[in-house]
Amino acid sequence: MIVGQEVTAAMKLQDLYYGNITPCEHSVKSESDYAKRSLELLEMCDSLKERLSADDKKLLNEITDTHEKLSETMVAESYAQGFRDCAELIIDVMFGKSENLK
Repeated sequence: MIVGQEVTAAMKLQDLYYGNITPCEHSVKSESDYAKRSLELLEMCDSLKERLSADDKKLLNEITDTHEKLSETMVAESYAQGFRDCAELIIDVMFGKSENLK
C-alpha cells in the first residue's frame, strides 16, 4: 500500500468510527438525469396537488412520505448487503481455497 493510501484508509476508518460517514448523502449534478427526473417529479406532484381537495392532498402527502421511508429502508439494506458482499469477497480472496490448486 502506498503511504498516501494508508493515510486515506486510516482516515476513512476514523470517520467510520466517529459516525462521520453518511453514504446516502451525495450532491447531485444539476445537469444529471437524476436531477432532471427529480425536477419533473416535483412539477408533476405540484400540478396534481393543484387539482386535489384538502383530504386528497393529505393522502398524497402520506403516500409520498411512506414511499420515501420505504426507499430509505431499501437503500440502507442494499448498502449493508453490499458491505457484506464486499467483506465476503475479501475473506475469500485472503483465505479461500481451491479444489484444484495448491
